[in-house]
Parts: sequence; structure tokens; C-alpha cells
Amino acid sequence: MLVLRFDADDLASVRFACSPLQEAVMSLWIWQNPAKYAIHQPLVRASANRLAHLDWELLQALIGPAGFLPDFLTPYPATPRPDISDELAVVRATDHDVVLRDLLNAANGRRLNPRLEAVKTDVRGLLEEITAALTGYWKAILEPHWPKLIAVLEADVLYRARRLADEGAQGLFNDIDRGLRWSNGALNVDEPGVEADMDVRGRGLTFTPSLFCNRAVTLIDYSQPPRLWYPARGRGTVWGAGVVATSRALAELVGRSRAQILEALSQPLSTTELARRLDLTPGAISQHLGIMHRAGLLDRARHGHAILYSRTPLGDRMVG
Repeated sequence: MLVLRFDADDLASVRFACSPLQEAVMSLWIWQNPAKYAIHQPLVRASANRLAHLDWELLQALIGPAGFLPDFLTPYPATPRPDISDELAVVRATDHDVVLRDLLNAANGRRLNPRLEAVKTDVRGLLEEITAALTGYWKAILEPHWPKLIAVLEADVLYRARRLADEGAQGLFNDIDRGLRWSNGALNVDEPGVEADMDVRGRGLTFTPSLFCNRAVTLIDYSQPPRLWYPARGRGTVWGAGVVATSRALAELVGRSRAQILEALSQPLSTTELARRLDLTPGAISQHLGIMHRAGLLDRARHGHAILYSRTPLGDRMVG
């Protein structure tokens, strides 16, 4: 069990961020253990033929023998929604000692993969190879799907923000993942094989939802500003339709399309994501959303460049 001890100022500065580089790096896991990440099999099947054009050997070498990823590959997000080119620039500029330390930490006491041995003689060259490989992987595998991926991540962030406002730190932390528990000013993280009690007061705390992690995870190096990755809500719907059945009574009352929209908004979603899930045009979705918002069935809030819609208590009661 990893215990992270915070103070009131840390709780006041809790922040959320959605990182495209983080998603690219963490998605590398799904290729090593397809059964463990079965929900992403549609992506694996659709993208497998593109791997031959990538430096796949190097990309897989970045995952340590025990599944650990080097911390420098997921730099601290400077903004709530950083651009991947800016994140890759940070990786490219990582200090030599940090790269070596993080690769050794990820190796977990074993020898470095031969593709990473250059860290000892030509770290700049290795960083150029890594960032080039990640850039190619991003463009070929994830960038085509990024609009729907970021929609799920942003919906999760909006949900967590409301959770924090309504129920405070304990309600937020205990709801994020069953491997997290808030108690007496400390966040307990169920990290297999880890027994540590860390005073991290004064460093803040950043949460980043992910579509590609199955449980809450944190940095290997606890001396860095605390960050926690956790499974995003709704990640199981990202490769398929989120709504299959609609209540007949609700459909008769408000119409089939509006009933489907209300059913889908069990989590906040954008117009674009609703259109994708329900196979309707964005224009039609927008019209229905406007009517239901004016009727008091929906709330809306801006997150980054997107406007996310969610059900009001009245909307919840109608669906229920």
C-alpha cells in the first residue's frame, strides 16, 4: 500500500488534465496483453496492419519487464489539455540523468532492453528516436480516433469536478477507483508490491483520466509532484455505440431520438460524441439538445473547446 499524505492547500489545488501523449504511451500496454485490455480489441484489429511502418521494437522496449513505463514519457501537463507536440518537445529535452534513472526504474532491477542501451552513450540520439517513434505511433494509431477519445476523457473530468464540488475530497477519491481510499488526510493507493508512506504536502495533486489503464497508477519516482492516472468513466463505450435500448414509455413521451439522448447522457457528452454514438447528424443532435436544455432536462458546461451536456435531476427522474 502506498500512502500519500496531503494538506488542505493540496486539496484546494487539485487539478485534472487530459494528455494525448499519456494516452499514446499507455496504449502501448494493449498490444502486450490483448486479453487484459479486451475492450480495445476493435482498435487492435483495425490498426495491426499499420505497425509494420513504425519502430515497433523500440516502442515495445519502452515498457519495462514488469509493465512499468518510464516517468519521463508522461511529463507533467502544463495545461489541462496540452498539445502532443508540446509534450513531445518536453520529452525530447529531458535531462540525461533523468532519462537514465527513469529507464532503470522501469526495468525494475533487470537489464535494460538492448534498444535502450544508447542511453549510456548517446542520450540525445535515443530521445530523438523515441520521440520520432511516438510521433509515428500517434499519427497512425490514435490521432484518427482522438476526437472521440478526448470526448470521453473530458466527460470524465466534468463528472469528477462536480463530484468534488458536491462531496469534497473523500467523495471524489473514493469514487475514482476501488484502489484509492481517502482517510485522515492521506490518499491510500493500492500499488502491488509497494509499501511506502510519503509526505507529499505542498506539491499539489494532478489527476489524469485514461482510457488505457485498468486501475489507478502513479509515478514510479515519488519525489516528483504527485500524479494519479485512473480509468475514465465510459471507456468501454469508446469503440462502439453507447446506447442500445431505450425505454418505450420515455420514447413515447419525448420521441425516440430525444429518449436516446437522455439515456446516453448518464455521463456528460459533447454534441459530436452523441452524434457518433447514436448515428445521428450533429445538426439533429444540437436541435434536440437545445429543446431539452430549455425544458430543464439538461445542463451544459464548457470544458476546453467543447460544450458538454448532462442530465439535470429532472432529466434523471424521467430516465428513471
